[in-house]
This record gives sequence, C-alpha cells and structure tokens, in this order.
Amino acid sequence: MGREILFSKDGVHLYATDVEEGGGTVLTLALNRHGEKNVINPAHTSAIVSALDVADAHPRLRDTNDKAMIVTGLSLDDGASSSDPRPPPPKFFCNGLDLDWMMKNGDSVPSMIESFCSGVLARMLVLPYPTVAALNGHAIGAGLFIALACDYRVMRTARGFVQWPEARLGMRLSKGFAELSKAKVVGGGVGGGAADRDVLREGILTARRYGSRDALEAGLIDGECPVEELYGRAFELARGKLPESGLGLDNFDPKAYSQMKVEMYTDAYRALRFGKVEDVPMSRI
Repeated sequence: MGREILFSKDGVHLYATDVEEGGGTVLTLALNRHGEKNVINPAHTSAIVSALDVADAHPRLRDTNDKAMIVTGLSLDDGASSSDPRPPPPKFFCNGLDLDWMMKNGDSVPSMIESFCSGVLARMLVLPYPTVAALNGHAIGAGLFIALACDYRVMRTARGFVQWPEARLGMRLSKGFAELSKAKVVGGGVGGGAADRDVLREGILTARRYGSRDALEAGLIDGECPVEELYGRAFELARGKLPESGLGLDNFDPKAYSQMKVEMYTDAYRALRFGKVEDVPMSRI
C-alpha cells in the first residue's frame, strides 16, 4: 500500500494511503506539534483547518467516495509501512487548550475557542466519511473533544488518559463542548441509560482521568491495544469502514452521509458551529 503526503504545515500532516485489496483510500491526519504537546492554539487550529480543506478538494480525492480518515498524534515515517509509527511514540494525542497562550492573549481567547469549535470540531463531527481517532497518549480537554468528534476511537494501553479537566482548572464547559460530550457519551456506556449518565457525572464533575481499560468500560473508546499496534489497529478499523469496499454501501452518497451525522448530533453540531463562548450555560442554540 502506497502512502502519499498531501499536506504538511506547522506540524500537521495529511497522508493518503490506497488500499490494495478492494480499493478505497484511508487518510491520516497526523498532529505532530509535540514540542508543545499538541495543545490547541490559533496556529494549530489553522493548520488543521487547512488540512481538512485539502482532504475536501485535493485532485487525488475529489473523484472517490470510498474514503475514511484516521486522526492521531503518531508520527508517520515516510519510509515505514502503513501500519508502523516512527518510534518512540509520542505520549500526547492532544493536551487540551494552550493555557499559556490563553494567559497571554486574554482578549483573543473567545475567538480562538470559537474557531476551534466551528472550524475543527463541528467539521470533524460531520465529515462525509467514517473517522477513527487513534489515541497515542493523553487526550485532555480539547484532545478528548477531538476524539469524541470522530466516529470511532482506539486508545493505547499502559500510558495515557482521557479527561474532562475543567473542574480541576476552575473552568466551565462551553456549550459546544458540553453538547458534544452529551451526544457522544449517551448511548455509549456499558449498560446504557443510567450508566451513561454516571459516566458524564463522574467524568465532568470529578475531572476523573480514564486509562484505556476504564475508558473502554465507560464507552468512551471502542478498543484498546499496545501502542506498537495502535496505527495498524486504527488502519484496519478505517479500512473496514470504507463506505463502498469495506461496508458495501452500493449507493453511498457522501452528502447524505454528512447530513445524517448532522441529524444524529444536531444539538452538538449547532452548538459547535454557531455557539459563542459568552453563551450562558442555560442557553439553547
């Protein structure tokens, strides 16, 4: 399977890998700003948005509907096979919002968060093909929200946590973050119903850190594996979810697929796409 890099800017890379058996293309959005733990700031947001623009419009991808995307903090070595990350694996998927930047740029914080919500999370949430988050390490705050915006999540064992850190930081959830959490956690917890509410209550109100086993039992992720197997596991999952060659959806329509996601996650999409940081907690968007 040949892999081609389609975009690279400011530590964000977009790769395309053609699947030999059955066809289809698996994209990989690699977040490799590891010097700053992949935190979210304007530069990172801008680079991710540009990568998503390329995924929408690149000539190599424009004429095929048989696509899926992996989002990861792993670094991919151009000389390696499609299932091998470059060692040693980074220990951060995304360590949340850039608190240092926020302290220095207080007046610009609302617009930064709103750009991240509308330009990255809302867009990822309703991409017109399946998405898989490969969590190579800590996914804290904004990192957890990136993972939740994806359709499926696989996490490394032994090291790394997912966490809503807001209670620990003395912050509230924005409307977008809250609605995304409710959309993706409810219906996912083991046992459903009350179990899901327990996950939200425990996770948000206590800032609990979930390792891979606890996250799996809570329904926050769909699978766990050693980090050496993580990209391969995510790749196989993405390949199996390719709309045409993987799922056999003969009449697949990417526009309808995206609209279906909007219908499933309406409150989350509206809050992420149109919400403002200043919106009061009891507001409806």
